[in-house]
Amino acid sequence: MKKFILLLVFAMLLVMVAPVVATPRTPDVAVKVAQDGHTECNEDLTGETFTYYLFGDLSGPFAFISQPLLAGLEDATAYFNERGGVCGAEIEIEFGDTGGSQDKAQEFWDEFTSREEKPYMMFMFGSADAELVRDQAVDLQIPILLAAGSELALYGENGDAPAWTFAIIPLYTDQLGNFCNYVSENWDSFGIEGDPVIGHLSWEGAFGRSSDTEATRAYCESKGVGYAGAEYFLPTTSDVSTQLDLLVGNGANIIYTTSLASGPANVAAAIAGAELGDQVVMAGTNWALDTSVMGLGGLDTNGIVGSLPYMWWDELDNPGIQIISNSWAVNRYLPAGDDATAQRAALATRNIAYLLSFAVIDGYIEFMTQAINTVGYENLNGAAIYDVFNGGFDYSALGGVLNFSYNETNRANPTSRIGQIQFVEVEGNVLPTILPLNESAMVPDLKVGGADVVGE
Repeated sequence: MKKFILLLVFAMLLVMVAPVVATPRTPDVAVKVAQDGHTECNEDLTGETFTYYLFGDLSGPFAFISQPLLAGLEDATAYFNERGGVCGAEIEIEFGDTGGSQDKAQEFWDEFTSREEKPYMMFMFGSADAELVRDQAVDLQIPILLAAGSELALYGENGDAPAWTFAIIPLYTDQLGNFCNYVSENWDSFGIEGDPVIGHLSWEGAFGRSSDTEATRAYCESKGVGYAGAEYFLPTTSDVSTQLDLLVGNGANIIYTTSLASGPANVAAAIAGAELGDQVVMAGTNWALDTSVMGLGGLDTNGIVGSLPYMWWDELDNPGIQIISNSWAVNRYLPAGDDATAQRAALATRNIAYLLSFAVIDGYIEFMTQAINTVGYENLNGAAIYDVFNGGFDYSALGGVLNFSYNETNRANPTSRIGQIQFVEVEGNVLPTILPLNESAMVPDLKVGGADVVGE
């Protein structure tokens, strides 16, 4: 039965994206809108090459995110290279697969940073990897662009040491605070009896434990949202019903997960299996709202609430989303009738990671251009890029798909919406999508010593 549901969801997703493929937008219009946002280059670097270095888990628990990420980066660099790259220079991608091993992460860091031409910057998506090399990045003066919200990686244990690490999403603590703001104002809309009480059911590890802190508990409690404790499970664990029972037994009517892909899907399956859908709200970080979760969890994922700090695939009025959708349709989409396994694998790339890859490369072009214009290509180094970020970098990538905002004290993008997975009826078909529930707003500052920490 579950296999049938998964196939059904994939089929519905294919129906959902088919109109984009059949009637593509006019690329030239979208390109102009996106390209107009870049700072004009002072130098022509045609013939030069910039290597975009990243490493992370490509074959382990994070593969559902990292493989589409790599696909997106490949397509994004090809797209932007055709349109001038960085001041005429081409962008190349070099990726190291750690398989989830911290030892391998250190090896790739050592290998990349010991090259004759030291990387100008590094891209990462794993909280644990960024925490591992945080101090090394400072010592070597190599900025890190991070697709995660790790407080330790960005600000240190005491929250008072802004690093050379800059996150493209809000801190996980701040995402939870923003969710509690929404719950405190909209709890009645969920139709759940009693006052809201959060229980954390997340992956074991730096990422999974990042949301549940003393600061988030106190902040949420100040908003009228109680705390029922936390339970953790390994990414390889599929049945989390025992942990769910403990949290619900402690009074939780909100199950909040800091996990991705199979993690939220397994939590949703446990809630459905216990027939608690009308008694418990499921929520999570931005990674809980993704096609990977919908594909793995099927109809059980309907109603999951979480952070949405970027635009989503279905917001096709945005020219940047048009660019990304067209690129995916041309490079990754497999029409009905092709091999079903290959078709599902291709569809799996239509997720958060592929979408963000285009915004990240667009942002990369902008901050590299600003650094080159400031110090000149011959003097370009990590410190010049850090100065761009640290001095105040505000950029709306691809016409608002993702907004970057950094300065000397802020290392994470500070705004987000709240979104929800919903299965909606469109022209007689029930389709899964992610819909925003409110407008984008500043998230609370809940790092250690943060401005919104209760009692400080």
